[in-house]
Amino acid sequence: MTRSITTRAATEEDDAFLFGLFRAVRLPEFAHAGLAPAQLDLLMSIQYAGQKQTYGAEYPGGNEVVLLDGEAIGRIWLYRGTTEHHLVDIALMPEFRNRGVGTALMKDAIAGARAAGLRLRCSVAATNAGSLRFHQRLGFQVAGQDDLYYDLALEPQ
Repeated sequence: MTRSITTRAATEEDDAFLFGLFRAVRLPEFAHAGLAPAQLDLLMSIQYAGQKQTYGAEYPGGNEVVLLDGEAIGRIWLYRGTTEHHLVDIALMPEFRNRGVGTALMKDAIAGARAAGLRLRCSVAATNAGSLRFHQRLGFQVAGQDDLYYDLALEPQ
């Protein structure tokens, strides 16, 4: 059975789902912090609000909910600018990872950038060797690097 992976623009009605997704993705980073549940909830709320505001200001119109057979399972933030496309973030609920969804989303992003004749850029944490290898298998090249991130680019063909 073929499963349908689609996206749609995120709306305010998606905020509870998107916050839950943010928590599911980021919570493991704080597992050893020893914060009380109320403190952790406050920290997650502040970080989510900051991410949403920053991404929205820097990359308007790119926030999309990822659907698998109509069910919300993640988010992709893909800014389609006039000079390049920028993949800001892909996040999937843990139970939907390693099922080809991320690869399908990346291939669609690559196809869209190539159809527009534009470069596709993204960043990968310097500590995430698996993600770096994944992007390089798809054709991305390291365009720059600092202590925290690799700046990756895929040129149009």
